[in-house]
Parts: sequence; structure tokens; C-alpha cells
Amino acid sequence: MKKVKGGVTAPKGFQAAGIACGLKRSGKPDLSLIVSEVPAAAAGVFTTNQVKGNPVIVSQRHLKDGTARAIISNAGNANTWTGERGTRDAFEMAELTAKALGIMTQDVLVTSTGVIAKTLPMPKVRSGIKQIVKHLSSRGSAKAARAIMTTDLKPKEIAVKVGNITIGGIAKGSGMIEPNMCTMHAFITTDAKIDARTLRSILGNAVNKSFNLVSVDNCMSTSDCVLVLANGLSGQKVEPGKMHAFIKAFEFICEHLAREIARDGEGASKLMTVKVKQARSEADAKKVVKAIIGNFLLKAAVYGRDKNVGRILQAVGSTTARVNWEKFKFDWKIGNKEDIISVDLAAGKNSASGWGCDLTEGYVHINAKYRT
Repeated sequence: MKKVKGGVTAPKGFQAAGIACGLKRSGKPDLSLIVSEVPAAAAGVFTTNQVKGNPVIVSQRHLKDGTARAIISNAGNANTWTGERGTRDAFEMAELTAKALGIMTQDVLVTSTGVIAKTLPMPKVRSGIKQIVKHLSSRGSAKAARAIMTTDLKPKEIAVKVGNITIGGIAKGSGMIEPNMCTMHAFITTDAKIDARTLRSILGNAVNKSFNLVSVDNCMSTSDCVLVLANGLSGQKVEPGKMHAFIKAFEFICEHLAREIARDGEGASKLMTVKVKQARSEADAKKVVKAIIGNFLLKAAVYGRDKNVGRILQAVGSTTARVNWEKFKFDWKIGNKEDIISVDLAAGKNSASGWGCDLTEGYVHINAKYRT
């Protein structure tokens, strides 16, 4: 496996674009499009929040046949809690994109992120969709990555090659991050030849090891999703002998994007990497990871470079994980850009890693005036 340039357009047969259509008051890019030249196996993982964005509902419907060709996404408006009109607007985004590309409506997935409970200004969206197809490019990943950003400070993009197969990804996410599947979006493309059922399984497992082990502020979004398209244009089928290498590369993509989301947390000055080992079960290891990265007292201590033992003990002790307290150990390495906290529960052979960020005054400033 080696890193390559190109993000979601690194795999064969993918184009992307990102433009401004006027949804953001800043005038920055706010509409993105990713397209496969041919029908692709598709899978998605979505927020478990009871309140779901209307695009989530539409995309879930369109994924039922396991096939898609395009992902249209807007930033600046989440199209959530907007009733039947919101569902119609999300469907229209898919319909207009399909018409512009000459493909079927159900082959278009839709996502939106931004302010909740505000209807989409559809005249701007309609105009934007007509324009964005003209900007599609096999080098358009970077522009698409910028167009999905909201409070993100930098785009998140990566691609790797494993054998003759390429996998690429972009993501956005900075605040309202507490996945069980956050206002995070991640889009992954690959030219591997693989069936939708296997792709779904690989995606679900990868998400549980990456995006679901990230937290910025313990707030679960209504709009988060991870979508993947596999168009098979490499001609390389993911067979049993190649499966392990493909899965490792796929998980590497997800882990990288998840880590960059945490690093770019709203107001954050440093990344928190938490490693838990010797847990009784994988579930216990993940419980402790999430307890530590989501603990506001500990996050504040990381910001203040205050190596406070009590913060770790309190976080671990708040869980139901089995801990052998007589042999319990931990290590806290403080760095300028990253703190690494390692915890040994001395209760088994399982482990997990996760990512968060420190808590600074900047987080409060950003969210005190998010709409104003």
C-alpha cells in the first residue's frame, strides 16, 4: 500500500467538482459533486440520531439497490427538520443532478450539512447543479473537499494504491462530532470490482474502527454519513486472496480521515490520540476510548498541558468496563500538536484506539455565534 495524490478522483473513472452557489454568506464553495463514469456498487452508514436530515432519508432509499453513480452535497444548510418540503428538496437535488448527468435519479446520493431547521434556497441550488456539472474533472477532488466544509479549517483528502486498486476519500467535520454515526461527511471511492454486500460489510467494520471512535464535543449530528462507491474500472476483483490487503487499505483511509476530523475540531489546538489495551472485550476497550476522548475535564487538561491523573481515573471509572485496578497502568505523552494517552486495563487481550481534541475557548466562541 502506498499513498498517492488525487483524493476521490485518484481511482479510475471518477470525476469531481466543487463550486460556490451562494448558500454560504462568506461566498466560499458550498456545492460538491462526485461522479463515476459507470454504475458503481454503493454502500452507506448514516447517523443514528432520531432526528435525521431529509437528504439522509433520500440517500437511504436510493441505496436500497446497492448501486449509485453520483454524490451531490451542499454545505451551509443541513436541510433538516424542514418537513415534507425538505424531503422534496432533497429528492429534487438528486433529480436535477441525474438529469444534468443523463443518469437515473435513484443512482444519485444526496447529503447536506450546516444550519438545522432552515429550508434550502432552492433557486440557488438549482442554478448551482446546472453549473457544477460543467466543472467536473478527474482532478476535481480538492475542490470537492473544500466545498463540503463548514467550520472546518482545512480540507481532508487522501488516496492510496494497493496493487492495481486505488481507494480515495474526502471528509468534512469539525464540530457536532460524536459519531454513532456527527456533522461529519466522508465520501470514499474505489476502482475495485466488489459486490455491494461485501462493500457494506467492509464499510461497517471500518466505520466502527475509525469514525465511531472519534469525538469532538459529544454532540451527535442529524446529517452525518459515510458513503462509498466502487466502480470496478481497475478490472481487479477483490477476491479472498486480495481481501485482507484491500480491507487494510480501506481502513487506513477511514482512520486517516477520522483522525483529521478530530485534529480539526472546532477551536482545537491539538489532537488527542487514545490507546486502550488489555481490555476484557473489544466493546470494553471502545467504551474506555470514548469515555476519555469525550471527557471535557480531560480535554481541558490537555489544552492546559495539565497532566492531571485524576482526569484519566475519573473517565475510566465512569464506564462499565472491567478493570483490574491493582494492575491498571496509563501513560500520558504531552506534545505540541498531539497528546497520546495510553491505558492498560489489565483485564484481557483486546484493544482499541480513538481520536479527540482539546477543549479551548475557541470552541465556545465558534458555537456561541454559529448562526449569527
